[in-house]
Amino acid sequence: MDPANGSIQKLYAEDTNLIIFQEDKVNRALIDKDAIYSAEGSAITTTANLVIGQIIAYAGEFGISTNPESFAVYGYQKYFVDRNRNAVLRLSMDGITEISNYGMYDFFRDKLGALSSGRAVGGYDIHNSEYVVSIQSENTRSETLNFDERATGWVSRFNYYPD
Repeated sequence: MDPANGSIQKLYAEDTNLIIFQEDKVNRALIDKDAIYSAEGSAITTTANLVIGQIIAYAGEFGISTNPESFAVYGYQKYFVDRNRNAVLRLSMDGITEISNYGMYDFFRDKLGALSSGRAVGGYDIHNSEYVVSIQSENTRSETLNFDERATGWVSRFNYYPD
């Protein structure tokens, strides 16, 4: 992993992929394969399938900052917050999408930009099929919102703060 992208904050294994969340980048690597790759990119077969293959970066300059607690998953959709770029993101089969742009760009820019001390906590509500994110600041009022895929937007604010 490139140390210029910050420390590894979260690892998530899915099928034969390992998704690696660094502070400033999200990558994937093949796992449980029987080949490793040389510096030139050619495969070298091994006798055991316990290797991590080639690391491939997802498009975009997003990471999970230092908020691995914002990570939530449902099916093939993964949600997380990049506090450094004031963005709430979804990683799915088609790559990374900045879901904070769906009508809430200014809100998240202001709230996450002011979050010097505090955290962003995320979870997936399987009953309502929504990603819930709580921006918890020590200095200002905390905010909890949810994103609905069916509405393609942020549909509610709540007055509770998950931990």
